[in-house]
Amino acid sequence: METNNYVTLDNVSKRYGNVHALQSVSFSARQGEFLAILGPSGCGKTTALRVVAGLEHQDSGRVLINGNDVRGLGVAKRNVGIVFQSYALFPNLNAEKNIAYGLKGQADSNKIRQKVRELMELVGLSGMGHKYPAQLSGGQQQRVALARAMALSPGLLLLDEPLSALDAKVRIKLRAEIRQLQQTLGVTTIMVTHDQEEALTMADRILVMNQGRLIQKGSPHQIYERPSTPFVASFIGSMNFMERAKKVRSGVYEVNGNSFYVADENGSAHLEKGARATLAIRPEDVMIQGPEKQGKNFFPGRIRQMEYRGSLFRLNLSLWAHDPASASSISVDLSPEKIRRFSLKQDMPVTVSLPADRLLVYSEESAGQPSV
Repeated sequence: METNNYVTLDNVSKRYGNVHALQSVSFSARQGEFLAILGPSGCGKTTALRVVAGLEHQDSGRVLINGNDVRGLGVAKRNVGIVFQSYALFPNLNAEKNIAYGLKGQADSNKIRQKVRELMELVGLSGMGHKYPAQLSGGQQQRVALARAMALSPGLLLLDEPLSALDAKVRIKLRAEIRQLQQTLGVTTIMVTHDQEEALTMADRILVMNQGRLIQKGSPHQIYERPSTPFVASFIGSMNFMERAKKVRSGVYEVNGNSFYVADENGSAHLEKGARATLAIRPEDVMIQGPEKQGKNFFPGRIRQMEYRGSLFRLNLSLWAHDPASASSISVDLSPEKIRRFSLKQDMPVTVSLPADRLLVYSEESAGQPSV
């Protein structure tokens, strides 16, 4: 066990009746680290956070905070600050009194006022302490909730879907502010979210959960670039899948009569010749080339649909196949500049390139299986 881990879950399980909310989950957050737990609704991420906070008690396993087993300790004794999705502010108290609520009896009134002023300034709410929650916007209420959570200088900050109730522009602004605040204070932080973009932009490391299990953990770059299972690949970003690929030989797979060369078999090199697998590639990694291009992983295709998305176009293509009825369909993300350069239009034939170093391979048994 690393000595700089501030919080550790060790083989933690939790059931609600017949539902396995957590199944032998283990992970750690290092001192000062921002950890995001990402997954769909019902995957167990909020249960994991509540177990760390002491709002729920695990059936088995250990929770260590700052090296101490906290089994039996309530929320107040775990030195944690919690920010909920609903903010949970007192509507009858103004912003200053909401922030100061947990400081009563901790210091004299002058020191409390000074602490509140510092926190209000830190979260960008200077001069708004007199306002009540109903007079504040959703983003401002969330800043008050953050300041209140940090008032007692906790060693651990827990964020439960903190931005999900806000509109898109406010979310983008506030996630940058929360990250900057966390780095300024150096507080160990665990955030649960179902928003992949939040996790990718805010966290030092991401834990991906599904059905009560931890599926993969790693840096945002690792999770996005090298997803360990088809579930992770499909949950984070967009992914093209070509199923029922047959292994021809090492690094070569066949789908619908087309041979695909793969630079890295993504842990599936053990597959025998003739074994079935799934190939995957992200839409932004697929390339449209001029008709003169030839070589490995170059295929004739046809544009079936074009969807304008502002900063990019999403193209749906069909790849050539011996049997047209079984032709692979693939999505490609291209910039408007490339659309103009190649004068791309619907129903136009094109040459499609799938770079060998961007293709991923998943064995059939890897679907949904934990890699940690």
